[in-house]
Amino acid sequence: MRIYYQESEYDCGVSVTRSLINHFLGKNISRTEIFDQLNISAQGLSIFELEEINKKYGIHLESYRVSLQELQKSDIQEFFVILLYRNHSEHFAIAKKRGKALILYDSTMGKIHMNFQQLAPIFAEKILLIQKIDTNSPAPLINYSESEISILQIHKLWKTTGISLLIFVFIILSFAIHKLIFEDVIQSHHWGNISAFIFLSLFLICIWSLGEYIKDIFYLQDKQWYLKNLYSLFFEKLENKKNYFFSKIGKNQLLLLHQHIQNISLFYGELLSSFISGILISATLTLYLVYLQPWFLVIILVMFALKFANYQFIKKWDSIQFSQTLQNSINVQKILFALNNFLKKEWNLHKFLFLNKSIKNEITAYQLTEKECNYKKILFSKLNFFITHAINIAIYIISCYLYFRNDISLSNMVLAGMIYSQLNIHLDKIISTGIHWEKCMESLKQFKHFLFNDNITEKNKMNISLPAVIALKELNYHNGVKTIFHNLNLEIYPDTFLMGSSGIGKSTLYKLISSKLPNALNSVFFNKIAISDISEKCFNQLIIYQNSQTESKEFNWAELVQYVNSDQIEKIHVLIDKIGISYGQNPATYKLSDGQRQFINLLNLLKFSQKILLLDEVTSHINHEIKQEVFKTIFPILKTRNFVICSDHNTEFSEFFKHQINLNQILEA
Repeated sequence: MRIYYQESEYDCGVSVTRSLINHFLGKNISRTEIFDQLNISAQGLSIFELEEINKKYGIHLESYRVSLQELQKSDIQEFFVILLYRNHSEHFAIAKKRGKALILYDSTMGKIHMNFQQLAPIFAEKILLIQKIDTNSPAPLINYSESEISILQIHKLWKTTGISLLIFVFIILSFAIHKLIFEDVIQSHHWGNISAFIFLSLFLICIWSLGEYIKDIFYLQDKQWYLKNLYSLFFEKLENKKNYFFSKIGKNQLLLLHQHIQNISLFYGELLSSFISGILISATLTLYLVYLQPWFLVIILVMFALKFANYQFIKKWDSIQFSQTLQNSINVQKILFALNNFLKKEWNLHKFLFLNKSIKNEITAYQLTEKECNYKKILFSKLNFFITHAINIAIYIISCYLYFRNDISLSNMVLAGMIYSQLNIHLDKIISTGIHWEKCMESLKQFKHFLFNDNITEKNKMNISLPAVIALKELNYHNGVKTIFHNLNLEIYPDTFLMGSSGIGKSTLYKLISSKLPNALNSVFFNKIAISDISEKCFNQLIIYQNSQTESKEFNWAELVQYVNSDQIEKIHVLIDKIGISYGQNPATYKLSDGQRQFINLLNLLKFSQKILLLDEVTSHINHEIKQEVFKTIFPILKTRNFVICSDHNTEFSEFFKHQINLNQILEA
């Protein structure tokens, strides 16, 4: 296993990914390639993000929570990813068991041997098993086109349905065995067979219970699979959405997203399989009961009618309860969120009492609604219970009548009662699926809306070239605490230096122009074209945003001469010497200071042309004397090729730019 050493404190997830790709796929993936696909936070990759980025390359990671004792006893022979606590944060490493110890392939410490006693203080009790995805599989995890989605995995459906039918076949065999033994006892009057009958019954019940347990485990795994992959699909599409989408989606739909995904996972992971197997089993049992005695058909039809009436009632009340209680639940969430923000930021007795009263009212409404619905559901549930057992008794009464007329055997009479109980169970499962059907279809509809309905289709959007001016028209933005911009009208031209006191809104303005913050897409224009009308692909290729914390990427020194002429390269060499970077050496091989990191980032920008460069305090950590040389040497190259907007806390550097904008003067005017 090759170890890729991390280049920053929270690079462990990226390094682990590179090692896994190299080991399992034989590919050498650069750190930059992985960074370009992720928005990596200051804390590094989460487990979910680690699973997602590896899945893109064909490696499946499955996370588990295990204790140290469980890990020690496990028979894991292959490599796995282990989560450790290091420097008060979580750290990924690759591990392999070797006898009573582990070999760790760590991106900071290299290859080390560690026994379980040494591992105990730093083990975070989470591991991820590794499996290479079969790229020859005909179906991807989730198929979707531009406007449609196919979530159902047929092989998972047939697997769980097959298990249900297999259990049913086993039940039929057990019924047949019981019948034969029972008939033997009755006919031979040999009561010694009773003990064998009891033992066999208990044994078959144990096997039956084990089969049901295995089936439920498969249901659970499938529901978890659907849940994870639906969220994965949503996050994938979410990254490409513009903020105007969320201002136009249905009321509260974003708050209901988790409920929608749970409903879909339940439907495809369990209910659909249960419905199909329930239909097949119910039909088989009905035919067999009619085969035993045609008179049973009348009782079965009565039972079907009563079950259908019960289904209609429960469906009606479940729909009423679901919509009302869900609305109450959302209202409680909103008020609690408002109360949390209020208690953190201010204190006003009247407002506090108002929020407190609102929560009480919503909880009371929730309780009353749920109480009323549940009372009626319990009433009809017990009525259904009474009718079910009344029909069961009716079957036995009719069977007794037929037995005395010698139209049915005693064993068939007992068998009819057992089959009826199974028929009742599977009909209840069908009813349960029917109750959830519309709810799940509505959830699927809303989920599709999140994925595909962007209000403005991509094919109708425009591709543009580098604009001559960026215009802000009636721009309004409130950050949740205060108003930053109110009806701001401003034109920004290439080669502009942005000035303003700390907190005035310079960084906010950059993020609004680059569409990293909401509510500005219809207020920002490139050459009179609103950025909401620009193709997303075109927009993302046009905009490059850097701030003082932007991580440095790998830099190819050999390509530098392709971007600048000989005079410029000599001046850059002087700057490189002054800032303390070895020319030609890969910056990834040694620790960069903040100033060196920012300088490398600026050098990386030299390869771009026809871009909008939004540079927010990108030289803040560079020495003042060297910074002047940077503005004299590097920025003229950037400005001749691109639309540059720059800011720095030291306003004296504004003299290097053709245009200056002072936000203090504009906002205070």
